[in-house]
Amino acid sequence: MFSVIKKILPYSILGIFIFLIYNFYSNNKSDFDFIYNLNYKILIQIIILCFFYLITEAIILKKITYFFYKDISYTKSFLVINTTYLCNTFVSFSGLGFRAFYLKKIFKINITDFIILSLFIILIEIFVFSFFGLCFLIFADFLDESYKISKYLKFILFSLSIITVLIFTSYDYFYKFIINFLNIDQKKYIKKISFFFTKTKNVDLKRFLLKFIWIFLIQFIILFLIFYLGHSVLDKENSLIFSIIATSSTDLSFIFTITPYAVGISEAFIFFSSSDLDINLAEIIFLSNLFRLSIFLIYFLIGLVHLYFFLNKIRYEK
Repeated sequence: MFSVIKKILPYSILGIFIFLIYNFYSNNKSDFDFIYNLNYKILIQIIILCFFYLITEAIILKKITYFFYKDISYTKSFLVINTTYLCNTFVSFSGLGFRAFYLKKIFKINITDFIILSLFIILIEIFVFSFFGLCFLIFADFLDESYKISKYLKFILFSLSIITVLIFTSYDYFYKFIINFLNIDQKKYIKKISFFFTKTKNVDLKRFLLKFIWIFLIQFIILFLIFYLGHSVLDKENSLIFSIIATSSTDLSFIFTITPYAVGISEAFIFFSSSDLDINLAEIIFLSNLFRLSIFLIYFLIGLVHLYFFLNKIRYEK
């Protein structure tokens, strides 16, 4: 019963969000008139930025395979990432499952090891988008005191930064405490993940994870530029501060999402985070979906073709 509810719930929430967004659009069409300000030049620039965003994702996947002493080409990594996004469009976190299965099938990488390492990498992602988001907000506030930045937003970003740092610096001590206190070192699942808390083949997990900071920082800049370009369509002030808030909110919504492709979740995150700024719900819906649709134009066909050939390859192998 619980498994059925778990499968149905995300789509139920998604359906509610889509209905609410459509209903809002139907009753407030005039609020979307600014869409006519969107020109091909801005759209092409955003699509190019989305392409580079997917490239950074491919670099992350390549580094993950390197950790396990495997080597996936940049081309293959890019194809897998596009398929990952394709899967996530329909089922939340199914892209992670596809990557795990692909790496197991092609490179013999243990699925449990890959998922746990991915969780650690997500930890770094949360840190970057919360810490640098907070730093950029404070810097923008320093440049112009007229900006209205929610103290609650600053507190949330600060808290996420501290929590991720604490987890990153002390997870190994916590692990050892649990093992010794509960005396469960003989458990199979503990043995499977234990190598993440020590050095294996001269690979230090903490040092390895720190290398992802610059990649996620590049992603932060790319997302910021996407929202900054999109915001220019609105012809409003506070484009700098809003783009910073939208960047952090969007990425964190993808991590904590409960609906496919974070539909409704991203809008909610941005809406509450930017409530002190001069921006309405119609504009937030537009900006969120401008990013979604732009990156969709890239990964849909590429991911679909790659998935087709990959599944055919598996079928013929059987």
